[in-house]
Amino acid sequence: MFFKDINPINPINHVNHVNPINPINRMKSFRLAALVLAVALFLSACTSGTVQNQASDTAATGSDTGTSAPAASAAPVSTEPITLTFLHVFSGPREEAMNEIVQGFNDSQDRIRVEHEMVPGWYGGLLEQLQTLAVARQLPDLTIMGLSSHNFMKEGLGAVSVQPYIEQENTDLSDFFPNMLTLGQDEQGEQIAMPFAISTPLIYVNKDLLEQAGIDYVDQPESWEQVREWAKKAAQPSAGLAGIGFQLDYDTWQFQTLVESFGGQMASQETQTIHFNDEPGQRVMDFWLTMMHEEGTYPNISGSEAAENFINGSSVMIVATTGNLVNFTANADFDLGIMLLPTYDNMVNRNPRRVPAGGSNLYIMPSDPEREAAAWEFVKYATSPEAGAIIVEKMGYMAARKSLIEPNGLLSAYMAANPQATRSYDQLEDLGNWYNWPGVHGARIDSLMLDAFAAAFLKEKTGEEALNGAAEEVRQILGW
Repeated sequence: MFFKDINPINPINHVNHVNPINPINRMKSFRLAALVLAVALFLSACTSGTVQNQASDTAATGSDTGTSAPAASAAPVSTEPITLTFLHVFSGPREEAMNEIVQGFNDSQDRIRVEHEMVPGWYGGLLEQLQTLAVARQLPDLTIMGLSSHNFMKEGLGAVSVQPYIEQENTDLSDFFPNMLTLGQDEQGEQIAMPFAISTPLIYVNKDLLEQAGIDYVDQPESWEQVREWAKKAAQPSAGLAGIGFQLDYDTWQFQTLVESFGGQMASQETQTIHFNDEPGQRVMDFWLTMMHEEGTYPNISGSEAAENFINGSSVMIVATTGNLVNFTANADFDLGIMLLPTYDNMVNRNPRRVPAGGSNLYIMPSDPEREAAAWEFVKYATSPEAGAIIVEKMGYMAARKSLIEPNGLLSAYMAANPQATRSYDQLEDLGNWYNWPGVHGARIDSLMLDAFAAAFLKEKTGEEALNGAAEEVRQILGW
């Protein structure tokens, strides 16, 4: 696979997300990140001022003003087909769906050809790959990226704003859910990227096991405390039956979900203060540790293992992304139920549900005006109703366009046959942003927080010690 040649843009000391119970892999990632940074600094020192930030300047064409027309409007158009590279994280059936989208675009015209490639390691692995390619001056033309790295995609890798294209073509965005569009915007409301595969956390339930425990299934749990009680009642630790599982392999998405639903927040950039170790965050750790160490209902295993246990009937519940819907539906040999996130944390505090969006945006990476304009053509196709239907039906993600799930929309028959697929939209009004740490530090902060969770899960630290220690490290990293 060949990538176009550009200049490196602000590579950082990044740590790939790995299983939180494997600190050896984390140390390897730190060493790799240090090597990447050293190479980047060397290249930066050896690069002339004229060419040092060509790609950053390209990205800034739309970012600084939000109104200037794409430079492609004045660029000569080649008579030869343009081949674009596109990176993503999807494998298996999801990669087949990506191939269907890419092939559909390639077949729809003869001027642009897109070649896609899966990068292992989920969003953390993709982010590390992008930084390595930036150092080597070989960024792809297009990529997806997890929502927690949105700021870094613009500030660290110079992602090209799509706002000028939208304005020049007077693109109608009214069909998109407004709070999904905001996931790809900057603080000024400029559309940097487009929503692609969006998800929310859900509670997947083995209704057969719930019934065997004498628990009535409900679509909407009252509180997280109620969910904990269900896990305690239904689990059989001595027989290898877990009550519940969470997925903390790669990021802090589910931690943020609970922290905000318990009345807290991750941090405040306005006051430059860390808050994830405040009382709500400590309550989240107590919630997990009580189930893990005292009640034996939440085993200390990876999120991938938790998903396997759920499919195999060895776990009553799992908190997981909307994106698991297709996999669980196809492979679970039991009556599958899907609960929304609980309305409150408990019935005493009654802190309301908060739902940070998961999933990814679709980005154009900096190159030259003609390639960027060609990449925009693919972005339009990949976020069209036709492509959106594939993303929902074959990948399990949410529709970014309202028309898809309307009574006469492209997905009307699918939704009628698969009513479980409608569940995420019932909590759409509570959708918020996946927290973006300032600057280029998000991946490193996620990694150290996952290490803190692992230390508490392994009883090396108390929950309070783990969160307070992580908060202090974050303060030092950010200079707060």
